[in-house]
Amino acid sequence: MLLDIHTHRHPSKWDGQSIINLSVGEEGFTGSPLLRKESDVPISIGLHPWHVDGGWRGQALDNLIPWLSLPQVAVIGEAGIDRLRGGDTTDQLAAFEYQAQLAKEAGKPLIVHCVKAFDEVIHLHKRAFKHEAWIIHGFRGKSEQAQQLLREGFYLSFGEHYHDEALRLCPTDRLLIESDESTIDIETLYARAATLRDTEVEELKKEVNKNIKFLLKKNNI
Repeated sequence: MLLDIHTHRHPSKWDGQSIINLSVGEEGFTGSPLLRKESDVPISIGLHPWHVDGGWRGQALDNLIPWLSLPQVAVIGEAGIDRLRGGDTTDQLAAFEYQAQLAKEAGKPLIVHCVKAFDEVIHLHKRAFKHEAWIIHGFRGKSEQAQQLLREGFYLSFGEHYHDEALRLCPTDRLLIESDESTIDIETLYARAATLRDTEVEELKKEVNKNIKFLLKKNNI
């Protein structure tokens, strides 16, 4: 089962559970074995807002666009806006919208990195991408913010850190779990989430796997 929608761990052998993230601009990106045509490991690739600068369009054309046709590319991103880190916010927003359009054209979900910029993210989604599947990764907001995003059609992905009530109230069909950069394994994250939601771990796994498969159905992954 696919259980981990977003991880930066690159194991020597794929565990069959994770979608592994690659970020344009990170060391070793273009040489990654996950970008080989023969690889069958599902990945997400994008230009992270931390790596966005005035030359982001060249980065996208040279180091993102060429890989998008690979069958293992399941998700675009992470892309987004981070007001605490990275380049100019105007450049981040432009790069974010550019990648959102790529995801829309490819029929792939977009995984969103958002720090203190939810108004901008929601506005862009409502304006031009209302029917597209956007995943807020590593969601740490409170229940009120979770409800606002859910009303707008977003999926929420929970990692190691989150507000318990936000995870409890998230509808099962909008819930995802991720390990991201955590040292805690995905099984432990599921056990903790299942306890908070008063459900069985295996049932939670089945529901999240169903969500991931639904999001990736156009990719035949």
